Amino acid sequence: MSTNIPASADEIPDLPLLQTIGNRRSIRYFDPDKKVEPWKIQAMLQSARLASCQGNINATEAVVIQKETCSPEVWEDLEECVSGFNVQLFTQSSHVIIWLTNINAWYGRANDGLSTLALSGALTKYHGWNYEFSMTQTIPRLMSFPTERTDLLLRFETGLAVNQALLTSVALGVGSCLCAFGRKPQGVEKALGLPPHYKFTWAHVVGYPLEDEKAGGQRVRMKFDKLFHDGEFGKPLHADPAVDTLLAEKGLIQEQAPLGGRFEEIDRLAEQFGRDPGVVSWPEKELRRLIADDDWDFGPRIKERAEQVLAEGGLPDYPEEMRETFEKLMEEHGLDTSKYLS
Repeated sequence: MSTNIPASADEIPDLPLLQTIGNRRSIRYFDPDKKVEPWKIQAMLQSARLASCQGNINATEAVVIQKETCSPEVWEDLEECVSGFNVQLFTQSSHVIIWLTNINAWYGRANDGLSTLALSGALTKYHGWNYEFSMTQTIPRLMSFPTERTDLLLRFETGLAVNQALLTSVALGVGSCLCAFGRKPQGVEKALGLPPHYKFTWAHVVGYPLEDEKAGGQRVRMKFDKLFHDGEFGKPLHADPAVDTLLAEKGLIQEQAPLGGRFEEIDRLAEQFGRDPGVVSWPEKELRRLIADDDWDFGPRIKERAEQVLAEGGLPDYPEEMRETFEKLMEEHGLDTSKYLS
């Protein structure tokens, strides 16, 4: 298969970073007949390789899989691990990237990683580094971390690497979606024959979008001042409207979902592949509560959609057994259930 490598770097589009971040969507409809060029997969992996990692220990690895070249047994084992909601993503994607975290990198590369940083001019006496202290105190302390703490730190770094791969895919016109593989615990590790110190962290499906690249618009998020704190916890950090206007002009902040024609597009794709049309709806009381929730940054389109759904009726009832389950789980975490279960 031809790699279709561009003849020159000039042929690779230069999408500005803010625009790239603004364009990012979780693409859930892939063209099963169109393969992503190997050079684009390589660019995504190179971006991941260059992500920030503590001590330069390079703990993030990946296995790149295609159905056509994967052994049938391994593919079937992996498919058994995929969450039921993600099977279509898995089977219609061009490539599946299985992101791994090598826990032993922390213990085995701390010495070499710090040495490479010193040779690179990144580890300096200015910040208090010296060889004797590093060898007798710092590195032994790092290598004594319990695996639970190391796992947490390194999984975060794998997340940084995956994010850079995601943004690279957007910049190159390729669709991506992180894919839940929780149906069969430890199934991925077994299917790939991973050593015990390798942890499966995320599956990442890649392909050319069959849906519009905007995927119905930028997803709604909670309000800025509900997520970020100013100098102390609990004191909201407020966004400057003038800055948000500039960011919108640069493409970081975009038109919020659902864009016109989105639900018709979903139904067309469902018909094309013999799947059920439409989207899931929540009970009337839940929808009204949600849309009135001041924590969320709801724009006019999503409010209009909610009113349309409410007007159409036929919404489900809230199962009482789930109310009891939610109440129990939320109270276990110290959450105020009155807001959600009134």
